[in-house]
Amino acid sequence: MAGGGSPAPLRSLPRSFVDGATPDGPIELPQEELDKLRKVLRLQSGAEIAVLPGDGSLIRCRLEGRTAVPVSCERPPTEPSHRLTLAQALPKPDKLDAVVRMGTEIGVSEFVVFPSERSLAKWDGSKLEDRLRRLRTIAREAAEQCFRTLVPKVRWLPSLDAVLEALPQAVVLSEVEGVGRHLGQTEPPSAIVIGPEGGWSPREVQRISDRAATLGPRVLRVDTAAAVAAALVLLRPESEAG
Repeated sequence: MAGGGSPAPLRSLPRSFVDGATPDGPIELPQEELDKLRKVLRLQSGAEIAVLPGDGSLIRCRLEGRTAVPVSCERPPTEPSHRLTLAQALPKPDKLDAVVRMGTEIGVSEFVVFPSERSLAKWDGSKLEDRLRRLRTIAREAAEQCFRTLVPKVRWLPSLDAVLEALPQAVVLSEVEGVGRHLGQTEPPSAIVIGPEGGWSPREVQRISDRAATLGPRVLRVDTAAAVAAALVLLRPESEAG
C-alpha cells in the first residue's frame, strides 16, 4: 500500500468501472477514467483506487502512470440479493433520467424503456441509440456514486405487449380504482412495469388487468412512483445482500 499504512476504507476509495478488468496484472485505464482520476480528483501516482470490473467484484489498486496496479480483490456486499427489472413507459426526458438515477441508487438490476399508447415523449429511431447511451452513462455514474459493483443494463423494447412477453412475471402498476393488491403486500416481483404521465390507455388497462398492483390511493409522479416501487421491493430486509 502507498506509504505503508493501513488500507483505506473501501467506501473512501475513488472508483472506476473498467469492464473485464482482472487482478492478474496492471489494468490499463480508459482515457475518460484516467482524466477523472488525474484531472478532476487530482490523484497522484501511489494513490489508492477501486477498479470495478462490472462482475460484482472490487479490485483495490494503486495508481501508477496510466495503469492501476492490483493490490487485492474482494466482493463487497453492496448488491441486493433480489434482482429487479424496472420497465418504464416513456415519460419526459428529465423524468426518465431521474428514474434511472434513483433506481440505480436503490439497486435496480436492469431498466427497460418502451413507448406506450399515451407516452408524451416520442423517440425518433435515428436517435434511439444516442438516448440509450445517455441513460447508460447516467446508470454508470450513479452506480459509482452509490458504491455499487454492478452497472444496471438499459435496453429498449417497442411496446407494452413486447414488455409483457419479455417479462412474463412482471407486476404492472395501475392507477385504476379497485385494484386489489398493494405492491408492498405482494411477493417481491422480478420485474415492475410503470406507465407514462398520461396513464395507461383503455386497451392497455385491459391488457394488464391480471397482473396489476397499486402504490396506494395517491397519484405519484412517474419518477416518484419508480423510486417508491423499487424501494418497496429492494429495501426489504430479505432483499438486501447479507
